[in-house]
Amino acid sequence: MSTNAKGVSLAGIVKWYGKVQAVRGVDLDVAPGEMVSLLGPSGCGKTTTLRMIAGLEVPDAGEIRIGDARANDVPPWKRNIGMVFQNYALFPHKTVAENIAYGLVMRRLPRAEIATRVADAMRQVQLSGLDDRVPSQLSGGQRQRVALARALVTRPDVLLFDEPLAALDRKLREQMQVEIRQLQRAVGITTIFVTHDQDEALTLSDRIVVMEGGRIVQSGTPGEIYERPGSHFVSDFIGMMNALRATVLGREGDGRLRVRMEPGGRELLVTGPAGMDAGAAVELMLRPEKVRLNPPAAPGTIEATGTVAHVVYLGPVTYLHVRTADGVLIAMLPNAEGGGAQPRQGEAVSIGWRAADMVCFAPPDDA
Repeated sequence: MSTNAKGVSLAGIVKWYGKVQAVRGVDLDVAPGEMVSLLGPSGCGKTTTLRMIAGLEVPDAGEIRIGDARANDVPPWKRNIGMVFQNYALFPHKTVAENIAYGLVMRRLPRAEIATRVADAMRQVQLSGLDDRVPSQLSGGQRQRVALARALVTRPDVLLFDEPLAALDRKLREQMQVEIRQLQRAVGITTIFVTHDQDEALTLSDRIVVMEGGRIVQSGTPGEIYERPGSHFVSDFIGMMNALRATVLGREGDGRLRVRMEPGGRELLVTGPAGMDAGAAVELMLRPEKVRLNPPAAPGTIEATGTVAHVVYLGPVTYLHVRTADGVLIAMLPNAEGGGAQPRQGEAVSIGWRAADMVCFAPPDDA
């Protein structure tokens, strides 16, 4: 099931629905064979952007290019794009084989070629032997595989996913994430995946494009987005974050900000964006896994004592909510082999973290 991958380019894409601007000047380049996730909350414009690439929506401004060709005026059925929808969109009265073959039948390929390509596609998505079943006789994961095979069997230039795993239970969703990623790498097809699930985007993507309010607010590898978020929104949206209040005291010669934590009064040097003057209120963001229990003394380590206010056990890890003079911090602790004892609610503990692991942003407008 080989494909000749083509890149996708969006330049200044705008979309209005009446008086509502759903997409606000999106610029995006997806390289041939790259897997990019459009990530953001409901209403951020990610699905509208995907539908414009597919030709299901028409942009009000801007240009869409697939490979070297302008696609704005090309109808969906001529764009050679495969799309997997959230509800799968399978024909309930057709068998698995007939569903997968539908696009090939519409292209009027010879029967023998259709049969060969359908069999290859079913084998690649682990559906061999289920040719004669109808969708109602399949599990959720099997229906997802049928939709994926139907999208791939036509050998599209680009593959689009519109939150296809949202209806699956967690374990099956995680399994399908791995299968989709492995298949995408094997086929080498350019893929754009829309999701609101941060873990899904981190698992699947070569690159994550975070959207907010119809705009792209940050683009980068999963590691870049997670470890070096570019805004308060991105830091708060991707994964879990501790947010501690502070006030800017000034900027040092090396560019770092000197801040005073509120209400504890501790002073720190942190990395922060330009334009923050003395007296500005900020939030210091810190990942729970960066907070250590009983940390060893080391240069740059900030230590705090506090009381465990809440314990959340999640199997592989335990989250401790620790009340300190600087505020409540969440520490993520890996559970030891054999189930080692963790602190209990009400117990006094010592925690620590590095100032270098904190990122500083202006608080959101509604804070």
